[in-house]
Amino acid sequence: MKISYNWLSDFVTWKEKDPAIIADRLTASVGEVEEVIVQGEHLKGCCVGKILSLSKHPNADRLSLCEVKTDQGTKKVVCGGSNLRSGMRVAFAHVGARVRWHGTEMVTLEKTKIRGEESEGMICAASELELSSRFPLLPGQDDHTIIDLGDGDEDIGTSLTDHLELTDVVFHIDNHAITHRPDLFSHIGFARECVALGLAIWKKEKKTKPQTFPKNPPPFTFVLTEKKLVPRYCACTLSVAGLGETPLWMKQRLEATGWRSINLPIDITNYVFMETGMPLHSFDASDIHGTVRMRTATEGESITTLDEVQRKLCPGALIMEDDQGIFDLLGIMGGLRGSTKETTRSIWLHSAIVDPANTRRTVIAMGHRTDAATVYEKDVPPVMAKIGFLRALELFLTLMPEAALTSKLIEWGTDGKSKPIPFSHKDAEKHLGMPVSDATVKKVLTDLGFKVTKTAVTAPLWRINDIEGSHDIVEEVGRIVGFDRITPVLPDATIAPPPRDKRLHAFRDDLKEEGFLEIVPISLVSPQLISACKMDPNEAYSILNPIGEELSLMQTSVLPRLLEHAGKNLLQADQTLKTFTCTHVFNRREGEWMECGIFMANRKETSLVMNPFLKIRQLLVDEFSGVGSTVAINASEKVPPFGHAGRSADLLIDGKTVGILCELHPDVNKAFDLPARSAVALLDVTTLLELPKKPAIFSPIAEFPAITYDLTVTLDSSKSAEKLISKIRGSSPLLTSVIAADLYDGKPLESGKYNLTLRCTYQAKDRTLTEEEVKKEHERVEKLVMA
Repeated sequence: MKISYNWLSDFVTWKEKDPAIIADRLTASVGEVEEVIVQGEHLKGCCVGKILSLSKHPNADRLSLCEVKTDQGTKKVVCGGSNLRSGMRVAFAHVGARVRWHGTEMVTLEKTKIRGEESEGMICAASELELSSRFPLLPGQDDHTIIDLGDGDEDIGTSLTDHLELTDVVFHIDNHAITHRPDLFSHIGFARECVALGLAIWKKEKKTKPQTFPKNPPPFTFVLTEKKLVPRYCACTLSVAGLGETPLWMKQRLEATGWRSINLPIDITNYVFMETGMPLHSFDASDIHGTVRMRTATEGESITTLDEVQRKLCPGALIMEDDQGIFDLLGIMGGLRGSTKETTRSIWLHSAIVDPANTRRTVIAMGHRTDAATVYEKDVPPVMAKIGFLRALELFLTLMPEAALTSKLIEWGTDGKSKPIPFSHKDAEKHLGMPVSDATVKKVLTDLGFKVTKTAVTAPLWRINDIEGSHDIVEEVGRIVGFDRITPVLPDATIAPPPRDKRLHAFRDDLKEEGFLEIVPISLVSPQLISACKMDPNEAYSILNPIGEELSLMQTSVLPRLLEHAGKNLLQADQTLKTFTCTHVFNRREGEWMECGIFMANRKETSLVMNPFLKIRQLLVDEFSGVGSTVAINASEKVPPFGHAGRSADLLIDGKTVGILCELHPDVNKAFDLPARSAVALLDVTTLLELPKKPAIFSPIAEFPAITYDLTVTLDSSKSAEKLISKIRGSSPLLTSVIAADLYDGKPLESGKYNLTLRCTYQAKDRTLTEEEVKKEHERVEKLVMA
């Protein structure tokens, strides 16, 4: 957004005239000023010169020798311009000036010789002085075309800056800083801010006569099918004798703020847009026929816009059409058919407030953004429709040749009504943390256009969309008074960090030490991914405005993303893929909780001892025992849909279920191209962290050595080994430990059988055991196993 200092001067008298100070105050209180552009600053050392004589260069066919009259006397110059003539006034750059050499890099001019002839300066083309917008190339011209300032002696030796009236200062405002303020996309809006900041005072407002409209109806009727999309509208027709010529002052201001002069009707609408913040459009009324309908587009419709590009309309785009078809993409860009041109003699001027959400959806869907759309999507207040419309009419009737109104005013909707918000200076003091007098609050808000009483504040109509409560009013007072005036105060509360439960961090570190890779996938999933895990996507929360269907649901479990990663990366693992992830999950029935998923799969068939289910089981037993908890692993009472029916277990601590361990259902393995014995554990971390901490109790290291014996027994896979191990553990007072040392289920064992190798450790607390007494104890254990 570019704001002109000279343009602001139409409304205010400056108290502060230094552009740098103005920019700093605006940055601190309104919006970031990215750049202060001083017009003509790059033209230092350039003046209006006159070619006194012109002759061919003796050593170059395409160069000329010129004598140029300047403010520093007559200069000899070698020039390659294609349109030079004697008596021509030109833009002359002295030695020491900086120019863009042939429109490319910037160089500092020096006195030099070109093909043996001395040259003191440069006669410039528009591209070399960055004046291409002021002097556009005409058909048949090229980059060697010199700026032609005409013949005569006027302004010879005058600085080029003064001659071209490049005396403005332009403030380039960052649009992102004012996205919630549609009133600031205008010069009037920034003039108001400058007054409130004490940088300027208002000039006396010029009184304008109210427009008197004839009673004639326009030559077409209006039909609005979507009233919510166009809540406020003003329009009329007027006749003109011709397009006329845009005055220099208007061209200069449009150019300063980034606009290109096209023709007077379009320039007027752009000028009013920049002045008031209200996008407008003028149509050639003779190109509109029959009934004008404002409706939303359907699939397959298109429009040729002003830039002569045929664009396919997205369904829902707000358009205007007559009996001959669509002629306007309302709120974004007009159509080529209804545009004003040299033959235009009847103009239809309209000012429409359009729905901001519809405008934004259309811009995104069509990939076509314009200045009007950028402002419309910020929710232009209804009051601006008529303000901008009447200002444009004033300029049309003043600047257009023989312009006259030819129809009555067509309008609908209201300007809205502001509700008083309870507020006093005490509210400002409370929330800002500094003393603010009642007089200061009243002056600040009054300067910004608010109506202030002792107990309430009413926002002006141009602020009704962004002033919603007392917190917004506090912000207005704070930013104008200056947030830098708030005295820094250290907080009264302690800054000691709150106690942290480090169990989850320790658990993750342990998993990494065991060779598990932590993944951090995105928490949004697709219905198809949830269904592939045999889970119900209807239990997931939907995203209101998803990027696409693949990211349309909040994850109900970490399992879908865990398995998706495994399916894509299993072949990258050497032998075994081991991954885990811990994050929040969401369910319509149970709300939100944190879940940790642990996955393991072998690329190839391996021995039973490397079974993923058993490896994860042992990992969890060891991990929980390390923090003083004993985890019970029981056959699942209710097998989850993604789990194998006979290979699923509930994980319990102190009788409370904290997770599930299972091999995956064959259908799930198939969906993700995983091997048959893939296993996963899902832990409810939220429930785990709610359990009381139990310090691990360590036994002292025994003073006397231990003796171990291995015992191998063949078992049926349908029977649990846990009962056998529990039975053995209590069979001898010298038996201190019984663990499963190995598992085997290969040949020559029958199908459904497996060998379990138990490692029995014998130890006494008061002596060193002999081999004979340990053998006796172990024989008792063997008899117990064989019984």
